[in-house]
Amino acid sequence: MTTSSSVLKKACKFASRPDASTFPELITLVTWLRIIIGAMYGVSLGIRNENRGLVGLTLGLNVIAFAPMLYFNGYLMANVDSYKNLRFVGVVNGLAIMLLIWITFFTWAHSEEEISMQKVLTDAMIAASEDAGSTEETSVGTDEF
Repeated sequence: MTTSSSVLKKACKFASRPDASTFPELITLVTWLRIIIGAMYGVSLGIRNENRGLVGLTLGLNVIAFAPMLYFNGYLMANVDSYKNLRFVGVVNGLAIMLLIWITFFTWAHSEEEISMQKVLTDAMIAASEDAGSTEETSVGTDEF
């Protein structure tokens, strides 16, 4: 069992060339790094009121996937092949938290539109149910058979 200080030392040591036997915690570290990057990018998109979905999603996916690769390939110079799935571990987790935070901020910023849409949908449902009730009353007794 390693302590958090020894993991931090291994994570910060430049050109340490870790592999799966010398630094097995790197997979967990990269996963959490991607989750943190996703959360920060989601907050950034939400605060900037970004509403171009494809652009935000594509840039977020690239940042979440490739920024940690620069860290473990360029800074640590890790032996990536010794790990089972280091290249893209945690990408889906980071993308999910980015989308969750972005949607939450976007919904908070557009609460007036949400309330007006709710009113329109409610009125449409009431009108549809009233129309269905009136057609049932007129069709009673008009059966040809």
